[in-house]
Amino acid sequence: MPEPCFLRSTLFASHGLHAIFSLRNGGISSPPFDSLNLADDTGDDVNKVEHNLDTLLRESGIHDLPHRAAQVHGYQTLSCRGPGRKHHEEADILISRDGSPLAVRVADCTPILLADPASGLIAAVHAGWRGTASGVAMHALKSILDAGGSLETTLACIGPCIGPCCFEIGVETAEALRQSCPGSDIYIQSRDGSLFADLAAMNRHQLLQAGISQSNIELLANGTSACTCCNAQNFFSYRRDGKASGRHLAIVAPMSSA
Repeated sequence: MPEPCFLRSTLFASHGLHAIFSLRNGGISSPPFDSLNLADDTGDDVNKVEHNLDTLLRESGIHDLPHRAAQVHGYQTLSCRGPGRKHHEEADILISRDGSPLAVRVADCTPILLADPASGLIAAVHAGWRGTASGVAMHALKSILDAGGSLETTLACIGPCIGPCCFEIGVETAEALRQSCPGSDIYIQSRDGSLFADLAAMNRHQLLQAGISQSNIELLANGTSACTCCNAQNFFSYRRDGKASGRHLAIVAPMSSA
């Protein structure tokens, strides 16, 4: 069962790690950002957003602010250390090994959290369709391995995102996604003359192809109820609500230092 305002990874928790994905409930933001909006640059009251973040951190047991970057749908990596804050640097991969919490924000895009408990390395990844097409998850894994992590002990948690039920794409986008990794074409479906992509499954496939074992990858939610576009009760969705959509945070942090 979901906790009041977030979902928690049982896989990461079993290794002494926080890996959470916020839900839209439990905050104080007014419509159309109701209620646990975590973006302060989409028209919501900044003080309400700060209150919402405080609520999420308190309820989840994460005591420090997470590092966040300016996300641009690429695969730039930002190394983070020390107290968490909002960075002006552009990056869709954040990595740390000093226990600093890391976060990416989403409202349909795929959030991916990585951790190697053996080395203490963690990463938060923002994977929209452009990031998925460029293999951002594999770039993040390479950053962990280059920093001294181990493929055998690295964990991955993929959070809720827009599902293949709703993510209709064009021919050029489909081709870019097909080219992202051998075998990716099976995650693009044709229905009634339109194309639809399964971003969560595609990113999972990329991580498996990169060498992470199946038992070390967790899909935080499955099915239509996990589609951010379908499930307006629990999720914000840019495709459904446009610019008036709120945003979620996916956060990773060691339990011992968070």
